[in-house]
Amino acid sequence: MSQTQFKRQLGPILLILLGNMLIAFGYAKFMVPSNIISGGVTSLSMVLARLTPVNVVWWTNIITVSCLGFALLFLGRTNFFRSMVSSVAYMAFFAFWSWTPFHLSQNPIADVLLASLFIGAGYYCCIASNASTAGLDVFALIVAKKRPQFNVTLMLRVINVVVLLASALVFGWVALLWGLAFTFLYSGLMGRLLHWFQPFKKMQETD
Repeated sequence: MSQTQFKRQLGPILLILLGNMLIAFGYAKFMVPSNIISGGVTSLSMVLARLTPVNVVWWTNIITVSCLGFALLFLGRTNFFRSMVSSVAYMAFFAFWSWTPFHLSQNPIADVLLASLFIGAGYYCCIASNASTAGLDVFALIVAKKRPQFNVTLMLRVINVVVLLASALVFGWVALLWGLAFTFLYSGLMGRLLHWFQPFKKMQETD
């Protein structure tokens, strides 16, 4: 890799690391302590674990690997590589924030608002860098690439709502309501940031 190529890759990678630091912070310090379901891979894995003999850890790994496979097939090598970086960074940052001794969780309303702020900004950093979080956002990116009239924010909301509705069968309707509030808040913030600072482009990176 030439020096020019390295510099061109460094900026997006740093933004991806920042994004995952924010996302992990939001989940570890606000979502998990308040038991707020998010409509993402973890929630889907917990539902599938209740319906099958396979446990949550295995389902999480299966879904994550599958999402990375779809990223490689439909979003290209650049997105796949950066999504790999994103997934490793998230696991590392989530473990770090989970182990830190300070607690910020206050009540569901404050936790949803603060989590939405950090996670929405974190998702923006990843998607603006042509990366997914190696989660269900991969499918939102694929649809937005193939059908530009369906933007990432809309598709991410649809996917999250479907998962949340399934999760309600396990966690109950109160958890569903908090999850819906979180979904619309964080995806709305992400959408506004993409609109203001870097309008979503059709996989602007070529492989």
